[in-house]
Amino acid sequence: MGMRQRFTQRLPITLYACSSLAMASVALATAGKALASAACSSLCFVLLVLQIVFSASAHQRRAKRGSDRDVIALDSFPLPSFLVDDEGLTLAANSAARRMLRAWRGWDIDPEGKTLSELFLPPYFRAWEEALSSQETEGSSISKTVRFFHENRMGAFRVWINPLNESMAGKRVFLVSLEDVSAPEAEYMALLEAKERESGVFESVPVKIAVLDKNFRVIRCNLQMQEWIGKVCARNLSEGEAPAALDIVPREFRADWKHILHRVLVEGKAFEQSRVHQRVGEKDYYHRVRLYPITDENGNFREALLLYEDVTEYVRLERKLSETTDYLNMLIESLNDGFYALDEETRFSFCNQRFLEILGLDKPDELYGLTPLDIVPPEEREKVSQMLDLRRKGERVFFETLLKRVDGESVPVQISSAPIFRSGRFMGIVGIAHDLTERRRLEAMVERSQEVLEKAYRELSTLDKMKSDFIAIASHELRTPLSIIKGYADAFMYGELGELTPFQLEKMKIINARADQMTKIINDLLDMSRLQEGRLVGEKWPTPVDELVVNAVSEYAGRASQSGISLGYEIEEGLPPVSADVWRVHQVLENLIGNAIKFTPEGGEIMVSARRSTEPGMVEFEVRDTGPGIPESEQGKLFTPFFQVEPSTARSAGGLGLGLVISKGIVEAHGGRIWVESEIGEGSSFKFTLPIHREES
Repeated sequence: MGMRQRFTQRLPITLYACSSLAMASVALATAGKALASAACSSLCFVLLVLQIVFSASAHQRRAKRGSDRDVIALDSFPLPSFLVDDEGLTLAANSAARRMLRAWRGWDIDPEGKTLSELFLPPYFRAWEEALSSQETEGSSISKTVRFFHENRMGAFRVWINPLNESMAGKRVFLVSLEDVSAPEAEYMALLEAKERESGVFESVPVKIAVLDKNFRVIRCNLQMQEWIGKVCARNLSEGEAPAALDIVPREFRADWKHILHRVLVEGKAFEQSRVHQRVGEKDYYHRVRLYPITDENGNFREALLLYEDVTEYVRLERKLSETTDYLNMLIESLNDGFYALDEETRFSFCNQRFLEILGLDKPDELYGLTPLDIVPPEEREKVSQMLDLRRKGERVFFETLLKRVDGESVPVQISSAPIFRSGRFMGIVGIAHDLTERRRLEAMVERSQEVLEKAYRELSTLDKMKSDFIAIASHELRTPLSIIKGYADAFMYGELGELTPFQLEKMKIINARADQMTKIINDLLDMSRLQEGRLVGEKWPTPVDELVVNAVSEYAGRASQSGISLGYEIEEGLPPVSADVWRVHQVLENLIGNAIKFTPEGGEIMVSARRSTEPGMVEFEVRDTGPGIPESEQGKLFTPFFQVEPSTARSAGGLGLGLVISKGIVEAHGGRIWVESEIGEGSSFKFTLPIHREES
């Protein structure tokens, strides 16, 4: 048998085998068996190469004889095939290639004489010519899967390019074959997309997820579960055998693990534990653990899904809430007042122990379900009902009422309550009941005490008035004989009633001095009476400060000189006039200078000064001496009636101790203040302020 005859006999067998292998490859790829599909594709490629070699040899022999019918051998190829030159120009195409082009373009097209770039848009490679040139240089065949998008169609082809040994018309010839692998490629892309989507879901869910096999070993999990397994088991899934779920779950599950497996494997039921505690290292974790069976289409157990939802923060917040609630309950129970709550129907739903004690009840159940109208006397129900209506309208109320005890007695209480609203809806009332029993008892005692005090006050006022009247009458009655005594003493001293011996003159001076002392005492008593009646200070006039100071110092200059004391004054320049009752302010300066002379030893100094005060709108006056000083313990008593400082040396003149009290009254009646600054052995400084005169607008 000749070579052409043998080729013709083998060709159908080869083509049938290639077709069968191509179909098997597509079926295996669709079934997801990529390795078997690749093997079939490789075997198909080998058979195609053999067929191409035989066909090319026959084609070359026919080309030598110049017969166009030899290219008809391409039609025996089951795949779309083309003979092209090294520039990509199509020399021949089989029927399968023509059908494919017709299906793509929608009309018949003659491929011969056209380049591959014109037939296929876009080209499978960057440029067909570039691919063909590469094959010509390397001299080997290539196989590549490429995806195409042509008008309304898209898919994928497996492309083979094989250089032939012979040339046609002086050009190198290539055999280009195409295998449509759109279906398995689509299945493969869908599988990849599903895996990516599943992986994305796994990683995006904020829960630890693990897939377990039939032996309940971890075969796949998300990143969160991987990290958890690393904490619990100190290992990675990539290190050796996958961990068993028994190694992951808490110890409290291990005793019941067979029970759990039977529930999931045999019964096909899910297992769930709402709160599971695990301690890893020094930290406590809480999870909500769920185990779900995954079955196939026949209902057989295939895998299990283990979910770990971290509820550690919820547990912490729950404990915090519980602690807060317990603390709040403790505070409510520790109140000395009764606390209660009403529901939306204004029935009691909560109360503390103190509220039960006020009502004389033992258990809260005895109160729950009742309304406020049930625990008040009949005469109080209308008022309580009005207060309930106000609280339903959103107002807070504060009122007093009576609560009816179980023993029949009424307890006075003070109610302070407020409504509770949620989203604008009335939900209830909370309130506090303060027991007024003790307060009412104290109020009664205070009332009785107040009556007694008012009676005593009235009696004291009567006595005080009698005392004031007595002082005023006595002072007036004493002043008349004292005036006569002083008048005769002056007459004798000035020789109006005859010449006196030195001895008699000395005695008359003593009588005159004592008469002056008695006159001052009487004047002080009268001033105290006027002070208490609020009529001591008269009308105030603008008065220059220097006149007040100079007049007072001049009056006491002789007395100070006789006592061996230096008396001077300092007045700040430009001081404005003060608003003063001149006579009364002069009386204040007299009292202060007189006291300074009285308690300053011989050789001492007294300085009277006036300056602007640090207090706005005031002028400050000061009488400073170099006397023995006043103890700090006695400084606060200086301006109280009848108090006198007793120095170590005997006083040169007496008194009732009313001068500073009267001075304080005069200064305060002017709107100023008076105080003392003194240290033992450093002397004393008495200061007072008077307001600057303001012209009335």
